[in-house]
Amino acid sequence: MLRNYFTLYHAAMELQEHLAGGHLSEIFSEHKNEVILAFTTREGQRLQLLLVTHTPLLGLSTKEGAKRKVRNSANVMSELSMQPVKSVDISPVDREIYIHLADEALLVLRLFSSDTNLFLVREHRITDAFKHKNSLAGQPFHAAPDSSGLLRTLETLAMNKVLFLERFNAKKYEEGTEKLSATLPGFDRALVQEVLNRAGSNDNPEALFRAFQSLFFELLDPQPKVWQKENGEPHFTLLHNAPSQGRSFDSVLEGLAHYTLTMQHFLETKEELKEMRTKLLRQLGKTRKTLEGFNPELLDQFARNYEQCGHLLMASLYQEGRERQSITVKNIFEAGTPDKTIALKEALTLQKNAEEYFSKASKIREKRKKMEERQDKLQKESFALEELLAATEGISSPGEARRFLQQQNTQPGKEGAPALKNIRTAPLFRTVELSPSITLLVGKNAANNDLLTFSHTKPTDIWLHARGASGSHCVLKGTTLHNLTAIRQAAEIAAWYSSAKHSSLVPVIYTLKKYVRHGKKLAAGQVIVEREEVLLVKPSNKLFNDQD
Repeated sequence: MLRNYFTLYHAAMELQEHLAGGHLSEIFSEHKNEVILAFTTREGQRLQLLLVTHTPLLGLSTKEGAKRKVRNSANVMSELSMQPVKSVDISPVDREIYIHLADEALLVLRLFSSDTNLFLVREHRITDAFKHKNSLAGQPFHAAPDSSGLLRTLETLAMNKVLFLERFNAKKYEEGTEKLSATLPGFDRALVQEVLNRAGSNDNPEALFRAFQSLFFELLDPQPKVWQKENGEPHFTLLHNAPSQGRSFDSVLEGLAHYTLTMQHFLETKEELKEMRTKLLRQLGKTRKTLEGFNPELLDQFARNYEQCGHLLMASLYQEGRERQSITVKNIFEAGTPDKTIALKEALTLQKNAEEYFSKASKIREKRKKMEERQDKLQKESFALEELLAATEGISSPGEARRFLQQQNTQPGKEGAPALKNIRTAPLFRTVELSPSITLLVGKNAANNDLLTFSHTKPTDIWLHARGASGSHCVLKGTTLHNLTAIRQAAEIAAWYSSAKHSSLVPVIYTLKKYVRHGKKLAAGQVIVEREEVLLVKPSNKLFNDQD
C-alpha cells in the first residue's frame, strides 16, 4: 500500500500540517534516482522529504533534521531556495502531491509506480524536472480541479448500494476482478483483491458492496503499521486487519519513514549478499579452472622420459668421442621399440648430459609434488566456496543475511573475493533436536527445500510436508517410521512452517525420502510424493521456542 492513493492522501494532509507557513530550504540529490526536499517548518524545525524514483518498493518518506552530505551531492532547482510554502494537497484524481510555493510556483511529486518524478510548474507549464528534464520542459501541466475526485466518487458509491450495484453490473467484463477495478476508481490491484477476500466471492455483488464499504471507511481512518513477511521483507499497510506482529504508528508519515529505513536495510543486505555470491562464484570458477588445468600424469610421463634418457646415456658411454647435438641408441628398457634419439648439449660429455637428464627428472618430480599440494589446497578451497554458496541459498531473512555476512571475513583478497580463513558458515536449515539422537531439519525457502531434500537427506530419512499447502520441507533423521511420537512432533512443526499455520488442524504427509522425487518440469521446491501417510496435527513451534 506504499503508493496507493489513500496512503498519499493522508501523507499530503500531514505534510500540509507540517509545511504550510514554513519555507523550502533547498532541493538536492545525494544518490542516483533519489531527491531530497529540505524544509524549515513555521516552528523552526527541519524536515527532509525523500522521493525515490527507481523502484516501487520505495517512494515517499520524511526524516527530521537537515543533514546533507558535503560530497557527492548536487543541487536541484536552486532558484526555489528559501521559497515560502503556501500549502500542500493532493490531486483529487491521481497520485500527485502538490506543494504550492509563494511565487505561484508549483512543485509536483508524481508517485506513479513506473513514472515517479519531481517537476516544477510555472504558469501551467513544466519548467524543470528531476528526471527527463529535456523532454518535459515546456510541456503543459494543469492541476486537476477539486471536483468529482476519487474520494468523492468512492464515498458516493459507499453510501449508495443501488448506485454501486448499477455501476458494477453495467461493466462488461467476465472476471469479477476486472469489473470491480472498473467500478472503483483509485483502487489498485491490492485493494481490489482485499475487497474480494473480504467478500469471499467474485460473483456476489451485494457481498462485494459490503466489503468495499467497510474497506473504504477503514482507508479514511487509517491505522498505519509496518510488519515483516516470512522472508523478512517489510510491508506497509493502512488497514485495520494487519497481522498482530509488527509496529503501529500514530501517523502515516511516521509509518512511511520507518518502512523506508527498514526496506533500505533489507535491500542493502540483499545486495551485499548478492555481491558476495557473485564474488564466491567468480572465485569458485577460477579455482575450478585451475584444478582442471592440473595434469600430474603428464609430469610423471616427462619425469620417466628424462630419467630413461639419463640411463640410456649412461649405458652408451662407450660411444663417447666427438661433439654432437644428438645420439641414437637402442632402447633397452622397452623391447621391440625403435631406437631412441636423445638430444644432447654439444659442450657436455655423455655423462654430464645424463646428469642433466637426471636433474630434469628430479625437478619435474618436485614440481609434481608441489602441484599435488597446490591441488589439495585448491580442492579444499573449492569445497569451502561450495559450502558458502550453499549456505547463502538457505538464508531467508535480513537478520540471517546480516549475521552471515558478519561471520564471513569479507575483506577482499587480491582478486576481490572473500577471504577463506576461519570460514564459519551460517546454518543451512532450521534445526531442532527432538531427542539426543533424533534431529529435525526444516527448509527455509523453495531453493533451500530442494537443497535439503535432494542433497542433505538419506533415502531412509523421514520426509514431511503440510498437505495441500505451501511450506517448508522437513526431514526427520535418526529414527524410523515406527516412532510415531517423534513423527507427530515433527508434523506439528511442519504444519507451523506452512501457509496453513493459522488453521486449528493441518494434515501433514510423511514418507521415506526415497519415495520423494523431483519432476522434470516442476518449479523449485515442488516434488512428487509416493506411499505417503497422513497425520492431522495442530501447528506448533514449541520445540523451537524451547531451544531459544
